[in-house]
Amino acid sequence: MGERRLSSLPDESVLLLDNADVAGLLSMDKAIESLRAAYSDLVRGDATYIPRIDIFAPTSRSHEFYQWGSMAGVSVSAGVLAVRMKSDIVSWPDGKRQDKYAGRPGLYCGLILVFDIANGAPVAIIQDGYLQHVRVGAAAAIGTDLLARPDARTLGLIGSGGMADVYVDAISAVRDLDRVRVYSPDPSHREEFARRAHARLGTPVEAVSSVEEAVRGQDIVATATSSMTPTFDASWLEAGSHVTCVTRREVGQALLDRADQVIQLGFESIKRDVDVPMMEWKAGGMAAYVCGSPEQRARIPAGEPAEAGVYPTLLDLQAGRVPGRQRAENITLFINVGTQGLQFAAVAGMLYRLAQAANAGRRLPTAWFLEDVRD
Repeated sequence: MGERRLSSLPDESVLLLDNADVAGLLSMDKAIESLRAAYSDLVRGDATYIPRIDIFAPTSRSHEFYQWGSMAGVSVSAGVLAVRMKSDIVSWPDGKRQDKYAGRPGLYCGLILVFDIANGAPVAIIQDGYLQHVRVGAAAAIGTDLLARPDARTLGLIGSGGMADVYVDAISAVRDLDRVRVYSPDPSHREEFARRAHARLGTPVEAVSSVEEAVRGQDIVATATSSMTPTFDASWLEAGSHVTCVTRREVGQALLDRADQVIQLGFESIKRDVDVPMMEWKAGGMAAYVCGSPEQRARIPAGEPAEAGVYPTLLDLQAGRVPGRQRAENITLFINVGTQGLQFAAVAGMLYRLAQAANAGRRLPTAWFLEDVRD
């Protein structure tokens, strides 16, 4: 694919796109297309990324911590570099899930800053919520397309939130599903999800009353939750099934042991065996810098052993360094974490071009973001 450069807008403006703008412009098919191009760039050496690194600081409330996360990436074919940053107040009320907010409960803060690599100027500021979900789903679709059996037709889904919505859409984009079963703890939530997904896709979607019922007998199993612990018993999997996840926290050692082939999307954070002064590996296995007293720091959950493994990556698979599915009866696992910075560059670059064509978003003067004082 040839190099693509973005041209400046006539009024030299920076596009401000909110979640409604993103939802109106970005389809799952376009997101998948943008990621396929970015991963082709990565194979050729025309893309790279900085993995996620967090910062934690105590708050005046003993049960809550401040958490900052950032990642960045660039893709030559997309023509942009993107930085995604998120600012949260986090807590772990029962040790099994993470709660978060910014400002007040129910609100969140995540932004994507997009820069034109042809001239270094900023071109867009994007709310990350909708794009974040779609890029994760699109990556799960690519992993499913490469590793699931070609005749896979049934999906067991754990979770009924926004990420579950994009997972069922994404997997439907690469496999013709005949049936979906969904489980989440709240019956009204899973039943509403089933109605919503069926209306959107036309596929029969059944809300079931247990995780086991969602998993057993399914060709594909997707876990899309905020759980801090493994979400299902690996012994329930059928031979020949394919599994994908949203976070490594959802994957336990038993699943890693049962899978015949494990592929991880890429490196999510700095690897644990790298000696970096002051760096720790905390919630979700993320590399982090932490401040606070020893007692305060001890309240942040440490990464689980299952989060520390390193497996062949999507890049290894696409470059032919490792094989794909070997036999129909194999169980495959796609750990859908890593390369986040590259994903944001790819999808945000696609979104920026779509927004330009549609004259969408609000425009801020580029001059607000440039200066004549050299650092």
